[in-house]
Amino acid sequence: MATLTLMLDKRNKKAEKFPLVIRVRHKGIPKNIHLGYKLEERQWDKDNNRIKSSFSNSKRANYKVNEKWSTASKIVSDYDSMLKSFNVYEVVDLINNALVKNAEEESAVIKNTTTETQTLLDVYGTKVINRYREAGRFGMADAMRGAIDLVLKFNAKEDLPISSINEIFLEDLESWYLSKDNKPVNKKNTTVKTSYKKNTLNGLGVRLRSIRRIYNLAIKDGSTELKSDDYPFGKNGYSIKQQRTKKRAVDLDVIEQIKNLDVTEGFPLWHHKNYFLVNFYMRGMNFMDIAYLKVSSIDKGRLKYKRRKTRRGTNVKEFDILIPEFVMEIINYYTIGKSKEDLVFPILGDVINIESEDRIHEIYKNRRRNHNRRLNTIGKKLNLDIKLTTYVARHTFATAGLHKGISKAQIGDMLGHTSYYTTEAYFADFENEILDKAAEKIFG
Repeated sequence: MATLTLMLDKRNKKAEKFPLVIRVRHKGIPKNIHLGYKLEERQWDKDNNRIKSSFSNSKRANYKVNEKWSTASKIVSDYDSMLKSFNVYEVVDLINNALVKNAEEESAVIKNTTTETQTLLDVYGTKVINRYREAGRFGMADAMRGAIDLVLKFNAKEDLPISSINEIFLEDLESWYLSKDNKPVNKKNTTVKTSYKKNTLNGLGVRLRSIRRIYNLAIKDGSTELKSDDYPFGKNGYSIKQQRTKKRAVDLDVIEQIKNLDVTEGFPLWHHKNYFLVNFYMRGMNFMDIAYLKVSSIDKGRLKYKRRKTRRGTNVKEFDILIPEFVMEIINYYTIGKSKEDLVFPILGDVINIESEDRIHEIYKNRRRNHNRRLNTIGKKLNLDIKLTTYVARHTFATAGLHKGISKAQIGDMLGHTSYYTTEAYFADFENEILDKAAEKIFG
């Protein structure tokens, strides 16, 4: 007689997490069937054969485990009279085949019942993404693709009806996401123990805002079955959370150090140093705007352009900025011999007129990553204790303005923010500094 036991496979004594398995024992020989979960010992209730709530998404996991346990038990029961002629490997094959068949049938049922009557996230989301790409809003399209892929990964890579993304689903998704580790911090130095960055609420929030946008569009779309009552976000539903980010601003003397850094003219670091300085001195100018800036935007010592991020929105942000003499010297270097329709900086100059718009966007993303890598190199040369990025330039400009007594509203306008809350997020650390100084006066 074959016996089944639901248990953790703890043969690897050095492991921190152990596979959850159904152990099949037949004719004295044990064989494990892995159920797809790895748990810490404290997360398994061996007395009740349940995954504890300390494991993220435990309700869904227990439901799946119970389904597989029932299937395995039924196989052993149905084949009871025949098991004498089977070895343990044949018993395990019977159970595995039943598990695979059940999974395929369940998937087929879901697809047959939902594709005709319910709007699926990936199917509908892809239509939305294609519309954004046709409109040239590639950043929005990329964000939505990343958000959908995250939800599909959480849902075992299966598409799902948008209506099934309810408050409980989102709470489970949050728990699962925050329990996961991100990519290794240290990739190259194999002699150092690899550490991992934890996923954050802000990272999840970026993705969930895209899911919320898809949900809103689906509700407004008369071709879908979704109604306002289905909406899981907002006052009475799931709240997209935010947490304070680490300080990204540096002191103004660091800007001077970058400005005075001796690098060979024409070499990569020299160009990326220039881009950073334009980024800072032109009111925290976004790197995308720097990359796409045309010579025609420069007129009588002023820079006039529309911010690309908002150029198709209802609040189109237009800039008309006096160019500091120092920055004009940089611009003059790059514009010699160019026509008005040429790009100022050589970031996309080699592809702007020969590649499609979506291909240019992909190249831009690669070159933005390269820019931040070069800035990191500059930061290391200056022994900075903060990673130098394009955001550091924007945050430093904003924080310096606040120290000089400029209002948050004016700074937000200079940065091109269309939302008060975006500007507020820049100043969390600054507010802490003000309170710390106030406390010092009280205790002093």
